[in-house]
Amino acid sequence: MSIVDITQTYPILQDKHLYAQSGLSLVTIYDDNWFVRNDYDILSRGQRDYLQTFFHQQGFQQKTGKVMVCDEVELHFPDPKRVLALSSYFPEMLIPNKKELIAVTPTTFAEALFHQIVASGTDSLDSIKSLIDKCPYNIELLRDISYRTAIEAITKASFDELMRYQQQVIIKKFKRKKAL
Repeated sequence: MSIVDITQTYPILQDKHLYAQSGLSLVTIYDDNWFVRNDYDILSRGQRDYLQTFFHQQGFQQKTGKVMVCDEVELHFPDPKRVLALSSYFPEMLIPNKKELIAVTPTTFAEALFHQIVASGTDSLDSIKSLIDKCPYNIELLRDISYRTAIEAITKASFDELMRYQQQVIIKKFKRKKAL
């Protein structure tokens, strides 16, 4: 299977608000410094608007309220869960797909990365820290919603380390950054 690298196809990493990683068909966007505003893990109106503007500049057109399309590539905005503190992750997020991109919150992106870490049998948090460097996420929410899942152990074990790391990153990079 060839590696999908949306960071090479689209200038995502050059944008100060967007983040993606090679091998995943996911894109996420910075929101704000208050990651525990509520327990819904959904893109805010500002985040959706920003993503739509960015991808429109890359040639995408709105197909439906939840899908943008450019040639054969579709960008999906998944339906939000309507229950508090519920995971938005689904296993297909880890399957590289050159024809489908999925816009997710930083917390859902982190959840996918944790599933990728567990599946690979490593315990490196480098990919999570790379996400935090650009798009901090709700570490506490992810720990709570990972209860009785494959990532429960690693989210609990890494909780303190990631909280400290994220706090340092916020102080350095995000102290005065505004929400979209």
